[in-house]
Amino acid sequence: MEKNFQHDFENSLKALEDIQYLSEFSISPLIGQMYFYLSEMKRKMDAESIDSIRAYNQVARVLDQNCIQIVDGFFSDKTKFKEYDFIKSTQNISLKKWNLLLDIIPECLSVVSLFNYHGKVEIYLNENRLLISGHIRQDSKLEMSRKFVYVITRKLLKKKVLLTFKLEASGRTGLYHLDLKVDISHEDQLNYKVLFKLNSKQHHIISFSNVFCSYRSLLDDLQQIGSHHIIEINNDLSITHSSTVPDLNRRESANKEILHFPFLFRPVSLILPIKGHLSNDSFTRLLDQNSMNDLRSVNHVAPLTGLHEDLERKQDVSITYSSIDFFSLFNN
Repeated sequence: MEKNFQHDFENSLKALEDIQYLSEFSISPLIGQMYFYLSEMKRKMDAESIDSIRAYNQVARVLDQNCIQIVDGFFSDKTKFKEYDFIKSTQNISLKKWNLLLDIIPECLSVVSLFNYHGKVEIYLNENRLLISGHIRQDSKLEMSRKFVYVITRKLLKKKVLLTFKLEASGRTGLYHLDLKVDISHEDQLNYKVLFKLNSKQHHIISFSNVFCSYRSLLDDLQQIGSHHIIEINNDLSITHSSTVPDLNRRESANKEILHFPFLFRPVSLILPIKGHLSNDSFTRLLDQNSMNDLRSVNHVAPLTGLHEDLERKQDVSITYSSIDFFSLFNN
């Protein structure tokens, strides 16, 4: 039922987009109200759906216990782990996230098994991430597992999950502190929007995953990392790949959005020409009358018009609304 509702909602939005594209501007306010009412209906339906899932305490307990069994069964192996703590906050995990989490945990733990842990391991779980933290011994054999880790990372990317790490010196000879983070925070209804200005008459609003907000970085940080895979999306929407950090002055770097994803063995940085903002597309697409035409899909481009002289002067400007699956971008 939930899938059918989502399908009907998306079709309704598309029908409104077609009406807006074919109609005169005089009915735009009415279409804007229709978008608002549709968004409110979806918001309330989603809230009721979440409440109904939480109401099934027995289902939640089964899923929780299943997760505990998997984690306990893995970390209770005394030949590999001396001690562990499992700290979780699962009350906000949706049914969809539970299905994803229980599907990917075995693959994530297969990466954990590659490291030679020393002392206590701490496992944290909530609706946004699974974090495995502990000290590891220096082990030259780990380099032999590079290909295996790369395969697992790519499989998780296809499921819109990020497997990243943070490795720091512990102050103890031969020991490092390792954080392995499994990021499950991607939400289909949340978008990170960036406005690309190709020229004075052609603008593009590109929608990326909401996970971008958690991986913002500075140019100085990239320079300290040194040579690694850098993807730059330029103002004209062309994409360049490089292993060298671009030479930018402070003003240039301040205007760009720099993101770093510390994938194990193959870190990747993404550079956008301008900073963006996070928005819930279902609720905000047409609430702002000044951005009525931001809703143009890749195949629908319409002129931006307005209610007064300032907006009328913008009638020459065309805005295209599209999205980039950056998970696939990383997999290329």
